[in-house]
Amino acid sequence: MTVATGRAPLILAGIAAIILLATIIKQMNAVPTSWTDRLAALHGSDTTAPSAEVVSDPLHVHVSDMPTKELGGLGVSLPRPTFYEVALSHGTDKVTKHHYHHMYEKYLSPLRDRKFKMLEIGLGCDMSYGPGASYYTWLEYFTNVDLYFIEYDQACAEKWAVETSGATIFPGDQANVTFLQEFVTRTGSMDVIIDDGGHQMHQQRTSLVTLFPTLRAGGLYFCEDLQTSYWPDYGGDPDPLKGHKKKTMMGMVKEVVDDLNVGPGGFGRKHGWDSEVGGVDCMEEVCAFVKKGPMW
Repeated sequence: MTVATGRAPLILAGIAAIILLATIIKQMNAVPTSWTDRLAALHGSDTTAPSAEVVSDPLHVHVSDMPTKELGGLGVSLPRPTFYEVALSHGTDKVTKHHYHHMYEKYLSPLRDRKFKMLEIGLGCDMSYGPGASYYTWLEYFTNVDLYFIEYDQACAEKWAVETSGATIFPGDQANVTFLQEFVTRTGSMDVIIDDGGHQMHQQRTSLVTLFPTLRAGGLYFCEDLQTSYWPDYGGDPDPLKGHKKKTMMGMVKEVVDDLNVGPGGFGRKHGWDSEVGGVDCMEEVCAFVKKGPMW
């Protein structure tokens, strides 16, 4: 068979295109090397698979850097859900309305499998979706947490105390110093405290001043909903720069930061209780107070 000289380049180009297409299809349909190696390992081969890396997740954290768990004995490792994913699945406003996941991923992710004691002020009885969103979030996120709640709504607190076994619930007022002292006497020191209670200025300030000194060394105290420091209905000051003298929670935060930086001798310190504060870290509508000392 004779091929016209002018048509030869076209025929060769067509053959090359067919070969290239076949190669692409083969690669798309092939079993990835990592899975081939895993299957071989399951059948006795010594071949080990290289770990795959996912470049990002909703928190811009490399999944390959996160703790993993084995799936069904197949040797397949999957990333554990982040705090954001766990909290979102339970509908808590910590992530639906607020952005506290950045704070909690930073400080609480190292504690996921450690045994520790945690108190949250506020069970969520006044929330439109009802109580329990944080309760279920913490119990899923942590594997070994000894969990406590303080709730102002006594009827709601007592009902949950009967119906739940994953936490110890105390009805009481977070602004009542005597109650808080009795709580600490009964439960002992906490490693982590989260104030998501009534958000009133006197409640937030009283709880911090009373409970922070009772934290274990290296403990963490978080105060949420700091936007209420600027809401008059919560005792806040909408324009603190005008020199108003309202005692707000954000005012307390600034005073603690001042006390951290007055230098040796403590000249001009505003508080005595905060001498054990090792640092203050604030993000959107939430601040963390870190107690001095090595983490337990």
